[in-house]
Amino acid sequence: MSPAFKAYGTAKGYVQSSYVIVTSPLRFQAPDDTTFLLSLHMLLGFAAEIYLKSYLIHKGTDAKTLRSPEVRHSLSALSELCVGRSLVCPELAFVVSHFDEKHASYEYRYMQQDSKYELPNLMDVFNAFSSLDLAVDMAIGASASEGRAPGGAWLVPAELAFWRIAPQ
Repeated sequence: MSPAFKAYGTAKGYVQSSYVIVTSPLRFQAPDDTTFLLSLHMLLGFAAEIYLKSYLIHKGTDAKTLRSPEVRHSLSALSELCVGRSLVCPELAFVVSHFDEKHASYEYRYMQQDSKYELPNLMDVFNAFSSLDLAVDMAIGASASEGRAPGGAWLVPAELAFWRIAPQ
């Protein structure tokens, strides 16, 4: 299995894990969503990073570039490199604008006391990741290599697409 395919599989696994968190009936047994807010965002931030790195690996980008401090965890830098190498994904801007800053600063791992977190509709989040998954899969041929067609989506039912945050 190629390094690009391995990275793609890891990214997809992170999104699938996030999807399970959001759609699990156990989510609504908790008093609110604050207990998994950071972990969900951390998984999705890493998924975005690894999807983009998968594409770049496929396009021949060397490991030294991908590990460089200005690129390593920067979704905006990775996105620019991908777009410069012809990745087409209309929802990529949404993913980068929502996850880049706090992913690159490790804030999804180490919450800052005075920070604010933007909480977009979860349908929008998973629609964007479905689009990113399709764009990268079509480019690198991960599904095709296993005789499957790329595509599919993580569909979040409307009744699960909102965040439940306790009032402060």
